[in-house]
Amino acid sequence: MNLYSLLVYIEHNGDNHLKIINASRGLIHEYENLKRKLFNCSANIYFNRQCYQKRLVPNYAKIKIPINSPAVKFTQRKTQNLRIKDEIKYLYMKKQQLNHKLYYLHLSLANTWGNTWQYVQYTIEEMT
Repeated sequence: MNLYSLLVYIEHNGDNHLKIINASRGLIHEYENLKRKLFNCSANIYFNRQCYQKRLVPNYAKIKIPINSPAVKFTQRKTQNLRIKDEIKYLYMKKQQLNHKLYYLHLSLANTWGNTWQYVQYTIEEMT
C-alpha cells in the first residue's frame, strides 16, 4: 500500500482538504492535539502577561486574608503578583516542552509521509 492510497482528496466549496484514512491517524491526531495545546498555552501566557501588566488579578491568583491593615494589603498584592509570575514561568516551560514534542513528532511524520506531509500539515493547520 503506497502513501497516496492513504489519502482522499476532498474539494468542498472551493476549499481543498485531505482526509486521512489509515492507521497513521493516531500520530496525526497527536500532532493536531499538540498544536491545539500549544495554541491554548500561548493564549494563557498572553492572558497572564496582560493581567500582570495591567495590574489585574485573575480569579486563580486571588488570596483572601480577613485582616485589612496596610501591611496585609501590601503582602497580599505581592503574593498575587508572585502567583501570576510563577504561572507565566510554568506556562513558558510547558510551551517549551510542547514545542519540543511537536518538533520531533513533525520530523517523524515528515519521514513517514514523505512529500505528502506538506499537504497533510496544511490541512491540519487549516482546521485548527
